[in-house]
Amino acid sequence: MSTELLSGLLGSDVDPAEAGVRLGQMAADLELDVSALLRSMAADPQRLADSDPAILGGLFRLIHLRLARAGIESIPEDTEFAKLAHGWIGAILSAVPEVTPNQFLLLQLLATRGSDASLGVLVNQLRQRPPQTWMQAGQILGPLMQRDGWNVDAVYPDLLDCLSSPAMAAPVLDLANFLCRKGRVDRHPAADQLTVLNHLLGEVSGRLSRFEEDPRSFGDDVETVQNRLSESVALAVSLCDAVGLIGDESSIGKLNQAIELKHRRVQCEAAGALARMDDDLGKKRLLQLTDEPAARLRAIQYADELGFGDDVDPDQRTETASAESEMALWLTQPQQMGVPPTGVEVIESRRMMWPSFDDPIDVHLVRFEYNFGDRQYSNIGIVGPVTFAMAADVADLPVDDIFAIYAGWHAEHNEIFTVAADQLNEAQKRLMAAYRDHLDRAGYEDATPELLGLFLDETAGIFRAIRDETECRVVTDGLETIDQPIAGRQRPLQSGDVFNLYKGRKMLRTFNPGA
Repeated sequence: MSTELLSGLLGSDVDPAEAGVRLGQMAADLELDVSALLRSMAADPQRLADSDPAILGGLFRLIHLRLARAGIESIPEDTEFAKLAHGWIGAILSAVPEVTPNQFLLLQLLATRGSDASLGVLVNQLRQRPPQTWMQAGQILGPLMQRDGWNVDAVYPDLLDCLSSPAMAAPVLDLANFLCRKGRVDRHPAADQLTVLNHLLGEVSGRLSRFEEDPRSFGDDVETVQNRLSESVALAVSLCDAVGLIGDESSIGKLNQAIELKHRRVQCEAAGALARMDDDLGKKRLLQLTDEPAARLRAIQYADELGFGDDVDPDQRTETASAESEMALWLTQPQQMGVPPTGVEVIESRRMMWPSFDDPIDVHLVRFEYNFGDRQYSNIGIVGPVTFAMAADVADLPVDDIFAIYAGWHAEHNEIFTVAADQLNEAQKRLMAAYRDHLDRAGYEDATPELLGLFLDETAGIFRAIRDETECRVVTDGLETIDQPIAGRQRPLQSGDVFNLYKGRKMLRTFNPGA
């Protein structure tokens, strides 16, 4: 069946709509022979080169999903797949257009397989055609940090050739640092490249220093700036860790340059590297950084690892201090705010039963704020079962409702979902009509359906409406009705947020009776 489907997927004359249907058929085929699929693709490199990158990306995702589920690392060595799959994948990746998405998924499969032959193909492909982003590179090499037993000599020193790739440099060093810390190697894999590492550390510290003076030096649009900043920070962190583990005094000057940067994570890594070399400045700066929420956990970890953890103020080790740090770290991630908050503060902590947990857990609400000069941004996030902050402003909600809205957001179940108003079937439309009638009787005006929420064996309607001349979002199941004003608010609760509040209230009442 795989060969038949490939005839409608590869080449320059493929109809995209038909290809989408066929990909869906393949995804539903439980008997799909992935070996035959890879073999057929590798056998015709010219058709791969002429194929639609989007279709190829869909095939790569399907192949990755099937082999990851099958446990590619445990396929017996005497099978055709084990003997030939790495060659097939190498031939496929060498033939497809460079812009083809999801190539990193096939490379990740080679890392997961972990045989000498697979790792040889992996390193060769990374040298010839490195991924576009450091996060993809990290995903490719990630499996090598999750299991032992693979041959380090099949990866290093050849993988160090990728240090010249902006996307690869940090993950290549992260893996080398990991091997050094775990005792898998007697000597840091990049020790012979120390001169190069020191030069790179000086360069990236200089770039970050120029960025601090003029953020536009990294680009003219937000996405470009964030990508370049996150890539530079990742490289600086990896370089500091690497030269610290290598431990040569020739790196001290570049580390002193890095420790003066404003970025707290880079400061922390530079201080840790200096402290590892028994440098007093490094130790002093690490202890100072325990006062900074975004750096606190890493600074304490370094202090403990390097033998002066007793010098850390005990107040920085409390659960409250750790919760503030977790929130600050989450906000600092590139996909969130990208920079540490101006301030963080735990406003409430409770031990309670929580969705998806069998025992009570500690849940913290953390207020954070950013001061951008003429603009301010603040909200309240959650730490404990998960670290997260909503886009909608929840700061004005009662504390009980803030816990509830996060509980509702965090709950996952096949029987908890919503249906958009324009997707309702006839029976669901009748339900929504009844809920609208209920709102009319309760004094709401102009109730416009937005969502039907299904919560296990219960249902609730979510509407946009007006009450007491104030526009609001309201959810009702006919017995309980909750409304939240949205007029004049910059980040009002959306319809899904209101449903989260509704179901979160119900769950926390059920899980924590009498609380």
